Amino acid sequence: MTITKTIRLTGSSDRSIEHAISTVLGRAAVTTADITKFDVVKVGGTVDSSGVVASYDVTLDITFEVREPTHN
Repeated sequence: MTITKTIRLTGSSDRSIEHAISTVLGRAAVTTADITKFDVVKVGGTVDSSGVVASYDVTLDITFEVREPTHN
């Protein structure tokens, strides 16, 4: 039986939506093992005074497997 847990994380990039997603997933992988999937919950961003996109923001639901306890 597999047990999973889902966490919600938000991050941004000044390059692209894809880069923002990769940044969030990469950072999550530093402290969270066994990530199996993600869902994009929200995409947004900021615009500078000339109407050009300044940053892309993403909110992700990231799912990972909960490991079995180890008995010593």
